[in-house]
Amino acid sequence: MQDSQEIDYFGQRILQIVQPLAAGADRQEVLSLLARSVANNFAADGCWILQYVAPDVVRVAASACVSHRTNSISERLASIEIPEAPTPIQWRMPLLPDYQVTIVETRNQSLVTGCVMVATKGVEWFRETKLVLQIVADYIGVALIEEDLHQQAQIARIYPRLHHKLTQAIVENQPMGRLFEVAVAETIAALQLKRGFVLTLKTKEVAPATPTAPTPVNAPAPSDLSEPDLASPDSEWDRPLAASAANVEPPVPSEPAPAPAPRKVTQVQIVTTIDVRGGNLPPLPAAFLIEDSELCRRALANVPNPTIFDSPDRYTQTDRLIFQTDRLPSMAMIPLMGTIAPGRPPAEAVWGWLVLQHDRSRHWHPTELKLLQCQILQIALARIQRRELKQARTAVANRTSQVQTSLQLQSKLHDVGRKRLEKLRQANELKDEFISTIGHELRTPLTSMSLAIKMLRQADIDPERRAQYLDILDEQCQREIKLVTDLLKLQQFETQPVEVRSQPISLNQFVSQQATIVADRWSESKALEIALHLPQLSSQIETDADSLQYILEELLINAGKFALPETLVEVWLSVEPERAIFQIANLSKPIASTDLPYLFDRFRRGAGVTQQAIAGTGLGLALVKSMVDRIQGTITVASDVVEPAIAKTCFTLTMPTVIERH
Repeated sequence: MQDSQEIDYFGQRILQIVQPLAAGADRQEVLSLLARSVANNFAADGCWILQYVAPDVVRVAASACVSHRTNSISERLASIEIPEAPTPIQWRMPLLPDYQVTIVETRNQSLVTGCVMVATKGVEWFRETKLVLQIVADYIGVALIEEDLHQQAQIARIYPRLHHKLTQAIVENQPMGRLFEVAVAETIAALQLKRGFVLTLKTKEVAPATPTAPTPVNAPAPSDLSEPDLASPDSEWDRPLAASAANVEPPVPSEPAPAPAPRKVTQVQIVTTIDVRGGNLPPLPAAFLIEDSELCRRALANVPNPTIFDSPDRYTQTDRLIFQTDRLPSMAMIPLMGTIAPGRPPAEAVWGWLVLQHDRSRHWHPTELKLLQCQILQIALARIQRRELKQARTAVANRTSQVQTSLQLQSKLHDVGRKRLEKLRQANELKDEFISTIGHELRTPLTSMSLAIKMLRQADIDPERRAQYLDILDEQCQREIKLVTDLLKLQQFETQPVEVRSQPISLNQFVSQQATIVADRWSESKALEIALHLPQLSSQIETDADSLQYILEELLINAGKFALPETLVEVWLSVEPERAIFQIANLSKPIASTDLPYLFDRFRRGAGVTQQAIAGTGLGLALVKSMVDRIQGTITVASDVVEPAIAKTCFTLTMPTVIERH
């Protein structure tokens, strides 16, 4: 090709090859034809058309190699540094030091799209030859642009379908597993891949293990490597080192070393797997450790960028099992990213990968990777939104629970306040009633005493009337003294302990004596009778006589005071080995069930008692209860209706036969 005829012939040949571009021929086939034509016409052992797909990213778009030597470097060209060559230059390539390599850049206007490399031996490059190569490079530049545009157009047609499917699943609030399934299935179908799956990362703390040898990393020939079964209890890594009893001395006892702290490990979980190859495929484990995978570690170091593997030369046994690198050599790992915190490394935001694989070498176009990153971004946003929605729902639920608890507490406080107000109102009513009762109980004797004193001052009063007025004075004076004494006693019982003076008492005699004394004081107008039901044999107990006397006296006075006219007051006494039981009953008007629990409270009187003009202050039963507690007994009251407006009211006193001394 040193004369013009040869140059014209080669030019016509190039035009014939480029002509199918206008008719819509396959761009990849055109590039292959161009590479083959250049190699043939330049008597070269190899011709490579390289495409600059992104900064620092080079791919071999087409190649035509005659010898095995030149063919062996095709896969390694993308990793070497290529010099700039606006015009054809001679370059001593490190991979082919014994070849003369001519290189020229391909351009589309001012944009460098790639380069053409021609490897020859013993061929002299004249100026005309380089000019022809420059013209060929211009055609190839156009072809590379057209192929790139064609790929972008195909990807642009794919993206709406993928976006629609994934968006629809997100709008339908499908679970994350379903989103992964849609993304993987639609992606491998659109890009015509063989397998896709999703890996997610989970960090947890584990107890420190016995130091073991590092996980073996594969050499270029994976079949020559083997790895112990770490899950087997008989693994040589898990088995304790055995020593011969004849050659090893017993260990010297030493202080136990402190227990090592738990360590954090990152577990890789296989979430969704779709494989279109069919046949009997080996099962995959549910999870593995990231430290056991060379490919995962390399992908983690490359985040946030996608990581491309094409027949990786370094991988572990775990990689061969999970990724099947011998059957699926081409792989892209697109990171699933969360929010990258300011000042933190991107690797901390990774929570998984979308893994796509093919069974032969494949060019992963930058537009494809951007498309996949957009799909992954949709999933990541859906994940963040759902997590934030879950957190918001949890916060709302917690706040609702707090509000409900606050409302319940406020309701309880309101109830407590209402009950306290009710108690204060009742206490106020009791106070008013007590003041009214005390005023009446104080004024009535004083009025009688004042009247008696005035009558005694008359000079002409006869001795019989004088004696009668003196009796009135004495009776009303005793009434005042009893009222004051009751108030003082009640105050004494509530503020300080009162000494109990135990002494032996003959019960039959004691009860008969108290009943006789009190019955004589009952109003003669009521015509009441009293009946005593005492044991045949009198029993003797040890208790405080003054307290028991006051209790029986007050209960008998009340029985006579509230008994209906012409009725019977009954007293029962029964004695057991450890206790004595007194019952005092009468027929009276029924006591309201709401008043029974409060009958022994201070200043508490039954409903309607004051209106019935029945004398009393409401202190008597309160003192009775205090004295019953003093002698270690109990007292109850019951009011059972026997006829309309008539009830049998019974006070039951239970006390020990011997008071315990504390």
